[in-house]
Amino acid sequence: MLFLLMLSITMGHLLKKSRHKYLQEAGLTTIIGMICGLILRMLKITIYMKKISKHFNNLFMILLLPPIIFESGYNMQKSHFFRNIGTVLMFSFVGTFIAIFSTSFMLYIFQSPEFTLRESFAFGSLISATDPVSVLAIFKELDADVNLYAIVFGESIFNDAIGIVMYETVKNLGTDPDKTMG
Repeated sequence: MLFLLMLSITMGHLLKKSRHKYLQEAGLTTIIGMICGLILRMLKITIYMKKISKHFNNLFMILLLPPIIFESGYNMQKSHFFRNIGTVLMFSFVGTFIAIFSTSFMLYIFQSPEFTLRESFAFGSLISATDPVSVLAIFKELDADVNLYAIVFGESIFNDAIGIVMYETVKNLGTDPDKTMG
């Protein structure tokens, strides 16, 4: 995992240095991940893949994600963010809920024999929180309007939180609270 992280950082640096016009750093990292995933799948080591996936989730959520969010929030121009807070909240809450409900109902209607309504909502909650990391990176490189950057950044932070809360809510829906605590 650390090798892949270092490979992505090194290749991203080389990509920026070469001033490549058609491939962004986020796209390159995605391609590297897809190639490594394909190699692992071809090796047919599913037990190790499950362990790697579990550990990467923990590593990402505990070690990598907080500094990324902190750095982005700390270096953001807060005046532009708070000036546009109404727009940010509208896009994040209303937009994410519309995406969750529409995705969930479409999945349930068109795949009804395979998925229950609860499973459809869990899936809709997971995929509806869009993450515009590459858009924000391009905005930074192109020195886009600070208000636009603040709106997209704020919306991405809030809709991730909404997606996580909705998923956990749907996952625990109908379960005994005494059993889930212990």
